[in-house]
Amino acid sequence: MTKTTDTSVSSSPGHGVRRRRVTAAATILAAAAAGLLAWAVAAPLAGVPLVVPGAGQAVGSPSVVVAALVGGAAAWLLLVVLRRFRRGLTAWTVIAGSVLAVSLAGPPLSGVTGAALLVLEVMHVVVGGILIGGLRLSEHAVAGPSRTVGAEE
Repeated sequence: MTKTTDTSVSSSPGHGVRRRRVTAAATILAAAAAGLLAWAVAAPLAGVPLVVPGAGQAVGSPSVVVAALVGGAAAWLLLVVLRRFRRGLTAWTVIAGSVLAVSLAGPPLSGVTGAALLVLEVMHVVVGGILIGGLRLSEHAVAGPSRTVGAEE
């Protein structure tokens, strides 16, 4: 006869919430850092002029960081609201993916072309991908390590 024992590590609710918040905050910071890195490689190092004709301005490092932080905070806030519903994480993922897809229309609609368009699109995908993947992961940060041990009796 085999006996199965669940050896889940139980943690207090406060610990799981704290871990979820830390993971989400780290994700948002990582997305901003990745966007900034992509900008640094493209603009200052490679010399690609990231100018948006429709806005009449260049995309600088502050714009990249602020856009990632604001977008990340908005995504996190929506996730906090939607997680209360039965399929909230799924709904959030669909919405987040849709927002990322729509954001890709921004640069070409603003008149950006060539290498600048490629760089801006890549930056959108990198930042959006990190936010979507990382914030989804933060929802699983609450569940601690768990394993099932089978023992012969």
